[in-house]
Amino acid sequence: MVKKGKKGKGKKAVPISDTPDELLDEEKQRVFPTAEAEREAAQRALEEEQESKRKEKEAMEELMKQEAERFTVETETLQEMLNSNKADLRAQREQLREQKMWDRFLLCNGTPDPAVQTELNTYTSIELDETHESSSRDIAGCLDSVEQALDLMNELDEVIALDKQLGITEHHDTYKKGITSLQEVIESKVDNVTFNVLKTAENFADPDSLNLLVEKQSPRLKYSVWGNLAKNPRQKSFQLETDSFQMEIPKSLANADVAVRLIHTSYDFLSPKCKTFYAQKKKTPAPSRVASVMGNIEGENNENKGMDEIKEENEIQEGKKEEEGEGGEQPLNENVLPDRPVTPSDVEEIEDEDIVDMRAMSTVGGVMYLDLLKLPPQAKKVGSWVIQDITEKKLERIPNPKPEDEKEEEEEAKEGEEGGEAALSQITKELTWPLLNMSFTVAPNAIFTEEPMLARWEDSQQCWRTDGFEEVKFEEETGKISFKSQFIGPIVTFQDSYNNMPFQSWEIRPHGPGCVIFTLIAASVEIEISIKENSCCLNSPEDYELDGIRNKWLPSHILIQKLMAAGINVFPSEDADKYVSISNKEDEIESLMYEQMALASSAFAFSWSRWNADCGEKRMIVRGAENLTTAPVDEDMWKNYSCEPQKCYTLKCTDDDDDLFDEKLEETQFHPDLFHCLKEGASVNATKTMSSTPYGFVDNVSTWLFATKVLTFS
Repeated sequence: MVKKGKKGKGKKAVPISDTPDELLDEEKQRVFPTAEAEREAAQRALEEEQESKRKEKEAMEELMKQEAERFTVETETLQEMLNSNKADLRAQREQLREQKMWDRFLLCNGTPDPAVQTELNTYTSIELDETHESSSRDIAGCLDSVEQALDLMNELDEVIALDKQLGITEHHDTYKKGITSLQEVIESKVDNVTFNVLKTAENFADPDSLNLLVEKQSPRLKYSVWGNLAKNPRQKSFQLETDSFQMEIPKSLANADVAVRLIHTSYDFLSPKCKTFYAQKKKTPAPSRVASVMGNIEGENNENKGMDEIKEENEIQEGKKEEEGEGGEQPLNENVLPDRPVTPSDVEEIEDEDIVDMRAMSTVGGVMYLDLLKLPPQAKKVGSWVIQDITEKKLERIPNPKPEDEKEEEEEAKEGEEGGEAALSQITKELTWPLLNMSFTVAPNAIFTEEPMLARWEDSQQCWRTDGFEEVKFEEETGKISFKSQFIGPIVTFQDSYNNMPFQSWEIRPHGPGCVIFTLIAASVEIEISIKENSCCLNSPEDYELDGIRNKWLPSHILIQKLMAAGINVFPSEDADKYVSISNKEDEIESLMYEQMALASSAFAFSWSRWNADCGEKRMIVRGAENLTTAPVDEDMWKNYSCEPQKCYTLKCTDDDDDLFDEKLEETQFHPDLFHCLKEGASVNATKTMSSTPYGFVDNVSTWLFATKVLTFS
């Protein structure tokens, strides 16, 4: 009998898949991805990374495209504003020019229209003929005629200035010839009335001294004449009320038939004859600098351009135009001349150190024309007859004594000449005198921040010279200048044109609707000017006698002229960089900055930044702050704005930081210009104010910014 055992008791059957090798493979597959899976995962990761970069690139390109479009829109918007303002301003000036011409046509005051050549030629010819034949001793009437001629010259200057703003130069040479002819009329009238007074000097004798003494004045001219009628050897000097002028009378003059004439004028016919009066032509070609009001100032202030200097000026201007080429947009401010050499200036040095450099020095207080004249024979009564020698027919000036060697040369040159006008009278040949003590008081409205420099006119060289004066003393409290000199002739006081530069600080801020306050702290004076659409007003300084200027609303170019004439020169000329250290900046950036600051000046204040001088030539930094009140800007409201070509932004750095760090302020954008950079953070009211600013106001503000060039001369 067979014994049954238990089934399945022994070794259990193992499935094929559960063998140790296969279990190991399954474990490997579970724990470690296959090479193919790795490749797939890497590929997916790479694709995701590339997709991410592609999206980032597209986003960046889209952002750059949007930024480029924004930059383009902002640039075009600004240019449209500038072009619109320029067109409106030109239309206004054309209308003003036509209105002035019509008003002049309707004016019936007995004076000619100086812009009409035939009328002016007729006027000057008649005046000269009548003057030569006149025996009038009416000094007051003569001064009235001088004032009338000066008014006509000013009128021509105004026509020239307005034409230049409109690019019209068609009749300017004729106008300048007219100015020269009016100068001749003035000189002829003054000399003729002086000669007639000297012929009848006894009628004008002073009852105390018994010498001739006449003193008259008009708004722009003071006239005085003293004649030695008594020949009193005890009289050692004489004094005139005009400028408190005092002069010693030496023995050689005490017994001579001589007279001394002093004419103090506010105008200057002599300085424009100097070689250094106008900026010289550049030696190396260079693009023109931004516009400057100095062209108009030098053209309008002097009333005195002769033909030689006019030709020289025209040659200079033509040379500059050739250098500049054609085309190009002019800046918004058209009150100024566009010709301006680049820095540094490349002008010739003056070899004679006694010759005054008119580019570095400025006349202050007008010109004193001092003349020593021959006193004609006086009339004598013989019974019922009056006898007088009338051989002399014109005024005779006694020349200054010359050194012995020059005397010998002149005598040899004049040998053989007989009588007539070529020979001087015996008294003028032999008369000589030693050093004379002279003194005068400077005009009360003339500001001298340093001791003035005396200069005399040398007609043979057509220049002002500083030699010929000894023991010069200046009393600051009284304004009296005393000196010794053998020279008798035109005398003037000079002052350094750049004694107020570089500027210490500046600020321009809104002051109510349509008005800004421009404050400029110079080296020796602080000025404050209120600027409106068509005029401006000097508010300070108050510690100087400027009654004829201060608190009076005047056109900008007139106030600038008056400030310079009074000795407040804060207006750098074309070649000022030769005489004062400046922060060199690219001209294009500088002109754009002035234009845009003027556009925003009705709602934003601007000020000097300490970082501007250290940021390079292609970059400017200016402080700005929104200000819709009349109060000064709080110090913590100022922001620094960095401006480069097509890149302007708000700096995180302030003037209170120790170092300049170039980092953009958070949550602000880059802009192509300062105007839109300001507009980004402006309030709604500020934006409305800027958009409604009159173009005349913008132009007037830019006139002062271009005139003072505060961004480069601070």
